[in-house]
Amino acid sequence: MLRKSDYSAAFKFNHVALPSDSDAYAHDYHYPTFSIVGKFCKNNGASMHRNIDYPHWNALDYAYYELAPYNTHLGNSFAIFGSFSYPLHRSRHWEIALSGNLGVAYSTRKYDKHTSVDNDMIGSHLLFYAGGGVNATYRFATSWGIKTGLDYWHISNGSTRQPNRSANVLGPTLGVIYYPYYESLLKDRQTYIPPKFKPYWYLNFKGGVGAKTHIEDWERTQYRLTKDHPDWRTEHFTLYSVASFQADAMYRYCRIGALGGGIDIQYYSGYAHIRDLDIEKGHDCPHSPWTIALDVKHTLFYGNISLSLGGGMYLYKQLGDYAKRNDPFLFNRIGVHYTIPQLHSLTAGIEVKAHLTRADCAELVISYPIRLSPKTLPQ
Repeated sequence: MLRKSDYSAAFKFNHVALPSDSDAYAHDYHYPTFSIVGKFCKNNGASMHRNIDYPHWNALDYAYYELAPYNTHLGNSFAIFGSFSYPLHRSRHWEIALSGNLGVAYSTRKYDKHTSVDNDMIGSHLLFYAGGGVNATYRFATSWGIKTGLDYWHISNGSTRQPNRSANVLGPTLGVIYYPYYESLLKDRQTYIPPKFKPYWYLNFKGGVGAKTHIEDWERTQYRLTKDHPDWRTEHFTLYSVASFQADAMYRYCRIGALGGGIDIQYYSGYAHIRDLDIEKGHDCPHSPWTIALDVKHTLFYGNISLSLGGGMYLYKQLGDYAKRNDPFLFNRIGVHYTIPQLHSLTAGIEVKAHLTRADCAELVISYPIRLSPKTLPQ
């Protein structure tokens, strides 16, 4: 990839609960900032051009690949997302905070075998957006501050299309913030005392359904088919269904957090297709639609909304030659959920499972927590 200096510009609408709102969650988070953000990212300066030195090629790859006579540009993107900023420090002139962001994005360019043949990063216009950062704000007037920091963001389609290597950006930020509420936060932050929270254990059972494409199909159509084949460099890939079941024992140690772990079982309907591709390549390796893993999770709560962050280790996974060579034995999950009080705390949400920064699949999930009373727990 050829890199040039690019930039992004964003506009935020912020909301902060004040001590006068008597919000127990806001108190426990030290009165965080919620934002709706619109962001334009100029990424078109990044260009790609595979050549004879492309590191992943072997003789067979090169035999079936025609070098493009042009550079492929990544394209610009637009994102709309929610942001949560957790203050680490507040004083009269300084505020230091961590932020997390989740939302959707639109990329102006994606893979196209005629005009963007070397774009193996973005395979669809509509994308997931995720990121985070650290920032410091200097308050130079009663209601105004200058904010600077370091942000990371990631866009991908969750493997619902190919290609999906994703785009990952790290860079400095600089902005101006208007917050007329800051004086109230400083003066009144100790005036509200929320009800005491009693920690408890609960079991969480979660089921999910989703879909994914296979990177094995992408590699086959890019590197192992001749130009006269109808699927040569195609942009269209079959979606295969995914189902999962997770069972975790969780300890809600405070109002805003829970920690635990359990088992993660997943079923891939496309395993037989991967098996056929491996046979076509002459690979003799076991295949199974099931994966079994142990996981750990940390969940953050704010009212009826929760954010789940987790990671796990595979105990059993036989999904063919590519997965054996390229997928780590560890994985990570991130999900956003909404608790439906009218349905006895049933939650609904969306989760993305990934291997490092490469998404494996996206799922719609429903979970049901069962709270354990003290009498239920072993003495």
